[in-house]
Amino acid sequence: MKTISVLGSAALAFFVMTACKTIPSIINEPSVSFESVVLTGINFNGADMKARIKIQNNNPFSIPFPEITWKLFVTDAPFLSGVVKNNNKIAANNAEVIELPFTVSYDGLYKALDNLIRADEAPYRVDLSARFSLPVLDSKIFSASFSGSLPMLKTPALSFSGIHFNSLGLSKVEFVLTWLADNKNAFAINLEKLDYGFSVNGVSWTSGTAPRVSLPARRTIQIPVTVSINSLSMIQEIAALAAEGKAVNYTCGGEAVLSPQGFENFAALRLPFSYSGTTSLMR
Repeated sequence: MKTISVLGSAALAFFVMTACKTIPSIINEPSVSFESVVLTGINFNGADMKARIKIQNNNPFSIPFPEITWKLFVTDAPFLSGVVKNNNKIAANNAEVIELPFTVSYDGLYKALDNLIRADEAPYRVDLSARFSLPVLDSKIFSASFSGSLPMLKTPALSFSGIHFNSLGLSKVEFVLTWLADNKNAFAINLEKLDYGFSVNGVSWTSGTAPRVSLPARRTIQIPVTVSINSLSMIQEIAALAAEGKAVNYTCGGEAVLSPQGFENFAALRLPFSYSGTTSLMR
């Protein structure tokens, strides 16, 4: 009986060792890779991006979805990270593609990496590691990486350079309102619309929309708008102010709509503005 027991224990041990050795051979390693990382939207506040991650099951049976840890590096500095979990299973001999959306804030990038303020683009890299809760594979980490370049948009600076009178007569008053637009980007920006209102001493003198213009790359340009007033009451009021020879208070407010040239999926920036100051009505 002792001999039989010893033989039985040996056989069991042999079976267990044989089974353990065959587990790796019956489980084919899955694969994890990036299909793409694309820009899905962009504006002057930041960029919306989406990574497509492919998990391939090379086995004749379903396997659990892995736990995926990902990190975004910009100029090799860590910026964003996260974990993707899913309770689904990946079917036998099949692949599943998941989408990972994330947003890169320009303000956050400039605060973390101030050298990017002068950059036109920044290199980025997305790294991921996946762990499958499977026998033998649970201690193995599957990695993948994707690299690209992120455009760095900078909001153009808009300022009001004041009012200049062309004529101040009895039948017509003509003056020019001028804005300055500074485009610090390496590409042109469309000023789609500039709605404005202009008041002097609390009285509205004019309102309207400036013509659509293109702001050349890395340049500051003037945006002049010529205004003519033919209303007799307004002319008399302006003439009286000019006769006093005193500086008047003005306010100029409105909204500019900006969009960069050559960018798809761009949400136009609506940039409110309000300027005030004093000016002379003398020509």
